[in-house]
Amino acid sequence: MENIEPSNFSPTYYWDYFQYVLRYVDKHYKNLLNPAESEFISSFQALSFPAQCLYLRLSGRSVAWFNRSSLNYVEIESLDSVIQELIDHGFAGEYDSTVFTSSLLHVFSKQTCVDIVKEISTGKETFKALSKQALVDLLVGLPLSPSFSASTWIRPLQLHLYQFCSFLFFGSKNRDLKEFVVRDLGHRQYVEVDEDDFQPYFTSRKEIEEKWQLSLWREWFYEQQDKMDPGRLKESLFELIVPMAVGLSELAIPAYERLLFQVGRYLERQAYLEQALEVYEQAGSAQALERRIRILTKLKRMDEALQWAEFGQLHVENPTELHFFQDFIARQASKKHVKQVTGRLKKAEKIEIDGSYQGRVEQGLIDYYIDQGFYAAFSENGVWKNILGLLTWELIFTDRSAGFHHPFQYAPTIDYTTVNPARFMELLDLLHDREQVLLYMRQVADENHGTINPLVDWGHLNWQLIESVLTSVQTNALQQVLQLMWSRLSTHAKGFPDLFIQRGDEYAFVEVKSPNDHLSAIQHFWHDSFAKLGIPVSLIRVVWK
Repeated sequence: MENIEPSNFSPTYYWDYFQYVLRYVDKHYKNLLNPAESEFISSFQALSFPAQCLYLRLSGRSVAWFNRSSLNYVEIESLDSVIQELIDHGFAGEYDSTVFTSSLLHVFSKQTCVDIVKEISTGKETFKALSKQALVDLLVGLPLSPSFSASTWIRPLQLHLYQFCSFLFFGSKNRDLKEFVVRDLGHRQYVEVDEDDFQPYFTSRKEIEEKWQLSLWREWFYEQQDKMDPGRLKESLFELIVPMAVGLSELAIPAYERLLFQVGRYLERQAYLEQALEVYEQAGSAQALERRIRILTKLKRMDEALQWAEFGQLHVENPTELHFFQDFIARQASKKHVKQVTGRLKKAEKIEIDGSYQGRVEQGLIDYYIDQGFYAAFSENGVWKNILGLLTWELIFTDRSAGFHHPFQYAPTIDYTTVNPARFMELLDLLHDREQVLLYMRQVADENHGTINPLVDWGHLNWQLIESVLTSVQTNALQQVLQLMWSRLSTHAKGFPDLFIQRGDEYAFVEVKSPNDHLSAIQHFWHDSFAKLGIPVSLIRVVWK
């Protein structure tokens, strides 16, 4: 987390935020902390106020080392004595290596690196032409130069425990105190939840340790993937992560599955197909099963690929995921069978537009339709998500005593789509009266404008487009589309046609494909669904002039 310096904030705002986090941890997790974690918190609280502030200033930065002379904070007087307090209590340390390390060198300017090389070099070469990275590579591991003063450079210690406190608060290692700043600057607005209604994300030490271990390994993986042999990375995964599968808590399963898929895809891209296959074999997601079948096909192991496709067809329920397995089996049944999405693309109508639209093909087709007298707008997922999000706002946020763990959630972690099915149907019935439903949605928008909703995109809330869609599409078809979305939000809130066009009583949704573009399974699903519901939909293949 890089420190942000809002001019109208108190100089101690990071201290205020971290104290909020510590109060939360004490309230919800005190009995789940191990001795080292408890000791870190009590030792931090025992520091003087200036020392606490300085530690948080340093810990919130992405760089590893700090030059004492460059530190200057208005809330901290007697900086040298405060630094010494941190050192004495194990919260900071001086540079203690006898050689230059990468973490230190990356803090230096290029000119500083050049000066060091000149100082320790015995030749007369010039080094200014070298890049900063080349200079770092040259200096790493070399003994410290005579002019370098190790005591000048300090770093915060116990960072893993500091980060662990934020991890407990957010339930994730990917968020930090910057969330408070972004909110208080007004860049994000969250639905207000009473602090007393927050529930701990973790309910056991087991859940905490599993998610923490997965987070640490994932972080390490992203740091090492460009430095280490892919085979070694896979070995580490099997040594440290795969054994966790036995008895893994339900809370940690999604993170575990995501990690396996990410590593598998990385190995695929590095052409380590056999190793990727081994990783996917440990996973339980339909995504991983699809990749497994694709690799088996590349390896000409067709019997195995077909066997797993049949398994997927039997056990996968999600229609868009199921499509791959069904289509694969059909293609193997007939060598002449063309993949459904490929066949649909081959039959697509072709429209010629100017080559200047390359890279913004949708805009090119919008301008084409406008020239033909149509109202045309970019609709894709946004218009459907905005309609559904405004219509169901109360269902997402009504019960604020469940599923909220901290003030920075986009939505509750409970499955709000199942909270009140009867009310959902009542809200869908509003669509029978277009004026009434538009009035209702506008009122919701006015009352909550800017507040984050997992479906609503305030920056692209196009009321003309929403009204055009609501007045053009038959009520029954609208209701069924929204029901399909609501039933599978994680997968079915995407893949909608790119454009909406209208001229008089004529309207259509249009999927646009550039010459080298492909149709995804979810796009294929919505194309089929629209056609079955009687919603005009077309697929256009653009040809450049």
